[in-house]
Amino acid sequence: MPHLRFDLSAAVDDGERASFAAWVAETYADVMETGTDHVGVIVTESDPRLGRADEGDSVALVNADIRVGRSVEQRHELARRLTAELGDRFSVPEKFVYVVFTEHAGVDFVLGGDPLDGWDSGEASGDGPAGPGAAGTE
Repeated sequence: MPHLRFDLSAAVDDGERASFAAWVAETYADVMETGTDHVGVIVTESDPRLGRADEGDSVALVNADIRVGRSVEQRHELARRLTAELGDRFSVPEKFVYVVFTEHAGVDFVLGGDPLDGWDSGEASGDGPAGPGAAGTE
């Protein structure tokens, strides 16, 4: 159950927030070969700071809490796509998009009160994450 948080210095209206969140879920599912029903996305307007940016520069800080087992290539591909989209949608320069991945075991993700112990190949077809006690490799 990935959780992707975007702290943006750009103003975002509710329609654009919903559109971007849907795009993020679909993109995550495509890159990570999973479904979308368990992808959590939050998009906030704040006053993020990045040491290399001057005051007034557009900045995006991205925290991606994901399940252990995704490859480095998958994580970097996701970061590239997120960076490009943040530039296209919100005019955030590439050099001011900072993406941090944090990996967790499946038992660290809890949906509806039940831990998501393991990844199931059904995720890739959009059937959703494995339930409590499910066997999986991820």
